[in-house]
Amino acid sequence: MEVAKIREYTGHSGGVYKITNGFQADHIVSFSGDGRVVEWNLNEKDSGILKAKSEYKFFTGLTSYQENSCFAGDMNGSLYQLFFDKKSENVKAWKTHEKGLFSIVAFENLLFTGGGDGSLTKWSIQPFLPKETKPISNQRIRSLVIDEKRKVLIAGSSDGCIYLIDPVSMQIIERREKAHDSTVFSIIMRDKNTLITGGRDAHICIWDYPKLVLAHRIPAHLFTVNDLAISPCKKYFASASRDKEIRIWDAQSFKLVKVIDRIKYGGHINSVNTLLWDNKTGFLCSGSDDRSVLVWEVKPNQ
Repeated sequence: MEVAKIREYTGHSGGVYKITNGFQADHIVSFSGDGRVVEWNLNEKDSGILKAKSEYKFFTGLTSYQENSCFAGDMNGSLYQLFFDKKSENVKAWKTHEKGLFSIVAFENLLFTGGGDGSLTKWSIQPFLPKETKPISNQRIRSLVIDEKRKVLIAGSSDGCIYLIDPVSMQIIERREKAHDSTVFSIIMRDKNTLITGGRDAHICIWDYPKLVLAHRIPAHLFTVNDLAISPCKKYFASASRDKEIRIWDAQSFKLVKVIDRIKYGGHINSVNTLLWDNKTGFLCSGSDDRSVLVWEVKPNQ
């Protein structure tokens, strides 16, 4: 596998905690601790456009194509709707969580957010209002993903558990205890029967889903696994870690394929917090505590 850094964006003044798809093809959006939301054109070297700005530190985000807006969660536990074509005073915000808002997913015209207080909130998008909040865990909800086919919300918590939740009733369907020794920071689906999780224990776990039976446990990094991303072809997945590295894995054999570090590839100099493997371009994008967004071209061996 060949890897090359093709872009290095340095417009933020705080750590980059979330990268999402942009509002146009070949664009991405970054959410930062500096309270800025910036859109980047992957075809240009210096392409950062400030889309929204707030006095609050954003920890997660989600772009909304229909509304020309985005949703952002901050360390205060509030969810914001930021409009890109309006003045800043038109920003809408609701606080429903304590101790931070760490994850956002969308499903069937609804939003779901996970908070530092262990609660899950369901939101309507139009109008932008919280509909229901329920306690899920006694610790933080750090990761959320939707299984759209089965209509199941999957949550990872700082109690080390994975929760399967009915998005309609907000009731817990299944709980897998001790999935990780500590926080479950990231969850992705390889396919409808395979779940991959990354944790504070520096391990990656492979699960037979939906029964949540452990199939493999990989000592993946030296420190926390902060995020995971599946490749567009589904043959590989990437992991981001506090150890400053990005690692690429074979999604079938779960063997390590490539290590992207500072010395050999010009990688990040601080914790890698977020990943996006863009479906349109095939580029792997990463955000870090070093305040940069890096873009990687990944070419598997033929």
